[in-house]
Amino acid sequence: MLGACATPPASPANENAPRLVLESYFEGTMSGRGVFINSWTGSQRAFTVVIQGSWDGSVLTLVEDFAFADGEKDRKTWRLQATGPGRYVGTREDVVGVAHAWTDGNAVRLEYAVALGGWTVDFSDVLALQDSAHLVNKATVGKWGIRIGRVELWLRHTDGT
Repeated sequence: MLGACATPPASPANENAPRLVLESYFEGTMSGRGVFINSWTGSQRAFTVVIQGSWDGSVLTLVEDFAFADGEKDRKTWRLQATGPGRYVGTREDVVGVAHAWTDGNAVRLEYAVALGGWTVDFSDVLALQDSAHLVNKATVGKWGIRIGRVELWLRHTDGT
Protein backbone atom coordinates (compact mmCIF):
# COMPACT_ATOMS: atom_id res chain seq x y z
CA MET A 1 0.00 0.00 0.00
CA LEU A 2 2.83 2.45 0.80
CA GLY A 3 4.36 1.85 -2.62
CA ALA A 4 1.26 3.32 -4.22
CA CYS A 5 2.08 6.64 -2.58
CA ALA A 6 5.18 7.01 -4.75
CA THR A 7 3.76 5.76 -8.03
CA PRO A 8 4.93 7.65 -11.11
CA PRO A 9 2.60 10.35 -12.39
CA ALA A 10 0.17 9.53 -15.15
CA SER A 11 1.12 10.89 -18.54
CA PRO A 12 -0.28 14.40 -19.10
CA ALA A 13 -0.10 13.82 -22.87
CA ASN A 14 -3.27 13.36 -24.81
CA GLU A 15 -3.41 11.29 -27.97
CA ASN A 16 -3.68 14.44 -30.11
CA ALA A 17 -0.52 16.00 -28.64
CA PRO A 18 2.65 15.79 -30.72
CA ARG A 19 5.15 13.08 -29.80
CA LEU A 20 8.00 14.39 -27.64
CA VAL A 21 11.49 13.89 -29.10
CA LEU A 22 13.93 15.19 -26.49
CA GLU A 23 16.75 16.15 -28.86
CA SER A 24 14.36 18.12 -31.07
CA TYR A 25 12.33 19.88 -28.39
CA PHE A 26 15.23 20.83 -26.13
CA GLU A 27 17.43 22.34 -28.85
CA GLY A 28 17.68 26.06 -28.07
CA THR A 29 16.35 28.12 -25.17
CA MET A 30 13.33 27.37 -23.02
CA SER A 31 11.90 29.13 -20.00
CA GLY A 32 9.47 27.87 -17.46
CA ARG A 33 7.85 28.14 -14.11
CA GLY A 34 7.32 25.41 -11.62
CA VAL A 35 6.57 24.42 -8.07
CA PHE A 36 7.63 21.73 -5.62
CA ILE A 37 4.73 20.66 -3.40
CA ASN A 38 5.53 18.91 -0.10
CA SER A 39 3.14 15.96 0.29
CA TRP A 40 3.28 16.04 4.08
CA THR A 41 2.88 19.73 4.83
CA GLY A 42 1.31 21.04 1.65
CA SER A 43 3.94 23.78 1.53
CA GLN A 44 5.07 24.94 -1.89
CA ARG A 45 8.37 26.23 -3.26
CA ALA A 46 7.97 28.11 -6.53
CA PHE A 47 10.75 28.57 -9.06
CA THR A 48 11.52 29.73 -12.57
CA VAL A 49 14.02 28.09 -14.89
CA VAL A 50 15.83 28.93 -18.11
CA ILE A 51 17.19 25.93 -20.00
CA GLN A 52 19.75 26.10 -22.78
CA GLY A 53 19.82 22.87 -24.76
CA SER A 54 22.20 21.55 -27.39
CA TRP A 55 22.33 18.26 -29.29
CA ASP A 56 25.63 17.06 -30.79
CA GLY A 57 24.24 13.97 -32.52
CA SER A 58 24.58 11.63 -29.54
CA VAL A 59 24.45 13.70 -26.34
CA LEU A 60 21.74 16.18 -25.33
CA THR A 61 23.18 18.80 -22.93
CA LEU A 62 20.71 20.83 -20.87
CA VAL A 63 22.04 23.71 -18.77
CA GLU A 64 19.32 24.61 -16.26
CA ASP A 65 19.42 27.94 -14.39
CA PHE A 66 16.92 27.96 -11.51
CA ALA A 67 15.71 30.97 -9.52
CA PHE A 68 13.61 30.11 -6.47
CA ALA A 69 11.01 32.42 -4.95
CA ASP A 70 13.04 32.55 -1.70
CA GLY A 71 16.01 34.05 -3.60
CA GLU A 72 18.16 30.90 -3.95
CA LYS A 73 19.71 30.30 -7.36
CA ASP A 74 21.07 27.03 -8.71
CA ARG A 75 22.55 25.64 -11.92
CA LYS A 76 22.37 22.01 -13.00
CA THR A 77 23.60 20.41 -16.22
CA TRP A 78 22.04 17.28 -17.67
CA ARG A 79 23.95 15.14 -20.17
CA LEU A 80 21.60 12.63 -21.78
CA GLN A 81 23.17 10.11 -24.14
CA ALA A 82 20.98 8.39 -26.72
CA THR A 83 21.28 4.60 -26.39
CA GLY A 84 18.67 3.71 -29.01
CA PRO A 85 15.50 5.13 -30.54
CA GLY A 86 13.66 6.98 -27.76
CA ARG A 87 16.04 5.69 -25.04
CA TYR A 88 18.65 7.63 -23.06
CA VAL A 89 20.95 7.39 -20.06
CA GLY A 90 22.05 10.52 -18.29
CA THR A 91 24.01 12.26 -15.59
CA ARG A 92 23.73 15.48 -13.63
CA GLU A 93 25.82 16.87 -10.77
CA ASP A 94 23.41 15.73 -8.05
CA VAL A 95 22.19 12.50 -9.66
CA VAL A 96 23.29 9.34 -7.86
CA GLY A 97 24.24 6.74 -10.44
CA VAL A 98 22.65 7.05 -13.87
CA ALA A 99 19.29 8.44 -14.94
CA HIS A 100 17.17 6.48 -17.43
CA ALA A 101 14.77 8.05 -19.92
CA TRP A 102 12.54 6.43 -22.51
CA THR A 103 9.66 7.25 -24.81
CA ASP A 104 6.25 6.15 -23.55
CA GLY A 105 3.61 6.91 -26.17
CA ASN A 106 3.61 10.68 -26.75
CA ALA A 107 5.52 11.31 -23.52
CA VAL A 108 9.02 10.68 -22.17
CA ARG A 109 9.60 9.13 -18.74
CA LEU A 110 12.73 9.94 -16.74
CA GLU A 111 13.76 8.14 -13.54
CA TYR A 112 16.73 9.02 -11.34
CA ALA A 113 17.92 9.41 -7.74
CA VAL A 114 19.16 12.73 -6.36
CA ALA A 115 21.41 13.54 -3.40
CA LEU A 116 19.44 16.20 -1.53
CA GLY A 117 20.23 17.54 1.93
CA GLY A 118 22.06 14.41 3.08
CA TRP A 119 19.35 12.10 1.68
CA THR A 120 18.95 10.29 -1.60
CA VAL A 121 15.44 10.71 -3.02
CA ASP A 122 13.89 9.14 -6.11
CA PHE A 123 12.39 11.18 -8.93
CA SER A 124 9.98 9.82 -11.51
CA ASP A 125 9.18 12.39 -14.22
CA VAL A 126 6.76 12.38 -17.12
CA LEU A 127 7.38 15.02 -19.80
CA ALA A 128 4.74 15.67 -22.46
CA LEU A 129 4.16 18.28 -25.13
CA GLN A 130 0.88 20.15 -24.90
CA ASP A 131 1.40 21.59 -28.40
CA SER A 132 4.49 22.12 -30.54
CA ALA A 133 5.94 24.77 -28.18
CA HIS A 134 4.65 24.01 -24.66
CA LEU A 135 5.74 21.13 -22.44
CA VAL A 136 4.54 19.99 -19.02
CA ASN A 137 6.77 17.97 -16.69
CA LYS A 138 5.11 16.26 -13.72
CA ALA A 139 7.27 14.38 -11.25
CA THR A 140 6.85 12.46 -8.04
CA VAL A 141 9.57 12.56 -5.41
CA GLY A 142 9.84 9.63 -3.03
CA LYS A 143 11.91 7.91 -0.39
CA TRP A 144 11.54 4.23 0.55
CA GLY A 145 8.50 3.98 -1.71
CA ILE A 146 6.67 6.82 0.06
CA ARG A 147 5.84 9.97 -1.86
CA ILE A 148 7.31 13.02 -0.15
CA GLY A 149 6.45 15.56 -2.80
CA ARG A 150 5.76 16.36 -6.39
CA VAL A 151 7.04 18.82 -8.95
CA GLU A 152 5.03 20.50 -11.68
CA LEU A 153 6.91 22.42 -14.37
CA TRP A 154 5.59 24.22 -17.45
CA LEU A 155 8.10 25.05 -20.21
CA ARG A 156 7.97 27.00 -23.47
CA HIS A 157 10.47 27.98 -26.13
CA THR A 158 11.75 31.53 -25.85
CA ASP A 159 14.09 31.58 -28.83
CA GLY A 160 11.51 31.34 -31.60
CA THR A 161 12.01 27.61 -32.29
